[in-house]
Amino acid sequence: MLVMVGNRIVKIAKSAKLTPKKLNHHPMQDVALKILVVEDNDALREAMLAFFQQQGHYVRGIAMAEDIDDVTGGFLPDVYVIDLNLPDEDGLSLTRRLREAQPNIGIVITTARAQIGDKVLGYESGADMYLTKPVDSRELMAGVNALGKRLRTFGQNQPAFLLDLGRMQLSGPDGKVELTASDVLVLSAFVRAPGKRLERWQMAEILGGNGTEPTGASTLEMRITRLRKKLAAVGAPSPHIKALHKVGYALCVPVVMQ
Repeated sequence: MLVMVGNRIVKIAKSAKLTPKKLNHHPMQDVALKILVVEDNDALREAMLAFFQQQGHYVRGIAMAEDIDDVTGGFLPDVYVIDLNLPDEDGLSLTRRLREAQPNIGIVITTARAQIGDKVLGYESGADMYLTKPVDSRELMAGVNALGKRLRTFGQNQPAFLLDLGRMQLSGPDGKVELTASDVLVLSAFVRAPGKRLERWQMAEILGGNGTEPTGASTLEMRITRLRKKLAAVGAPSPHIKALHKVGYALCVPVVMQ
């Protein structure tokens, strides 16, 4: 496996599992962060994962933007490290979607695009940091630790509707409601989706179905009806979730995740 040491990349034996190890300590790092690396270069992605893991952070890595919804196990990232030249969706578009869905996260762009216009677009899209490749690992780690400090001290301005993935709760001006596992899957998928829209086949896939069963449409409508009632219970105005004729559904209220 390739791994960053200092500001160099060297080859080491591949580890079986990327769990935190306190090999190095930064004075600003008091809590392990959850970091998701979105990078289609396999060697570079593995190098960054191993480096962050060595610094004591929890890490996951994916090669494409569409794989974000496959990151499971209660892993909601604190910081995203995003390459711009992804094979499916441009990193700037992904950055905008993530910033809208999760306003309080940290986003670091790493890219070979070094023109000032590209950097401006990156920051306007919602990036906290824009680093050009090859990235010096010391600068990357200092930036991530600074974002971690900001995330730990943030929390004074709470969003109107908050989806708490850990507690499986939805909260708003009128209180809190408990969510089922399928509620969480569907609502978090809406929040992450472009335009907050999901087609019926996407919902069936998210919920583990194949979308071809005769009762599929009625089952999906039942789940949407249940979500509408829970959104209304915490104070969301109508329409909460709008039906798109012969297509799917759209979430019509602002929901952010934590």
